[in-house]
Amino acid sequence: MTEINGAAPHFTVTTSTGEKIEAASIIVATGYHHFDATLKEEYGYGVYDNCINSVELDAMLKAKNLQTKAGKPPKKVAMIHCVGSRDEKVNNNYCSRVCCTNAIKVAIEVKEQIPDCQVYCLYMDIRVFGRGYEELYRTSQERFGVQFLRGRLSEAAEQNDGSLLMRLEDTLTAKPMRLTVDLLVLMVGMEGNSDLAEVAGLKIGCDRFYATAHQQYSNNASHREGIFLAGAATGPKSIMESITDGRSAAAEMVSFLASNPANFALSMNGQAVATMAAVK
Repeated sequence: MTEINGAAPHFTVTTSTGEKIEAASIIVATGYHHFDATLKEEYGYGVYDNCINSVELDAMLKAKNLQTKAGKPPKKVAMIHCVGSRDEKVNNNYCSRVCCTNAIKVAIEVKEQIPDCQVYCLYMDIRVFGRGYEELYRTSQERFGVQFLRGRLSEAAEQNDGSLLMRLEDTLTAKPMRLTVDLLVLMVGMEGNSDLAEVAGLKIGCDRFYATAHQQYSNNASHREGIFLAGAATGPKSIMESITDGRSAAAEMVSFLASNPANFALSMNGQAVATMAAVK
């Protein structure tokens, strides 16, 4: 969308192709952006060949083609949690909520595809929540042998053979450590996708996600009447949470439209929503 004019229930939305769409209400579900790992220069993303992010790892695992830049299967893989999350240096103080669980899931997938590979997860705190996730965390250690180190990576340096020497601190023992790995994976967090803020006239919170009308009581409504927010547009969420939040936003929109019969007079879409509201 390039432009949103008018007010509820008489919005005119202009698309990037120049098409104009009349709408009584709008739901903004723009998702999120992945954190740009190049901002954490000490990790070497974009500089070292064998330093990748979690998105790139997912693509490799999906293609069943996990390998180093030299085309060899890695013998040691390290995954760094919370890259771009809970980090004052990059102004992201929040937890991205899904990174720990995703790291555990992909660590298991690495072990399934390369059983002899040693996998290390470097974490600040393990934050897994939801049904079955704590059990998944235990299974990754007991059945697959994934090793979890509570530590902070200070820097990574590339060696002559392309492997990466990691200097870190074990925060449980307060002792420095060195670890050499073939592949370093940065589990990047979520950042707000506020691309429509100016176009839609929406407010942005201090975390750079869209601000809601009220954080507790009206978490799907924006500050602009008739425009609703759904999913990760308002903050980090899992797939399950995003689906639930999307349903909630749709219900809020139906309630808003049904509260004023005039909202339905102009379009077939409005009549369809009116029918849905009547059935409910």
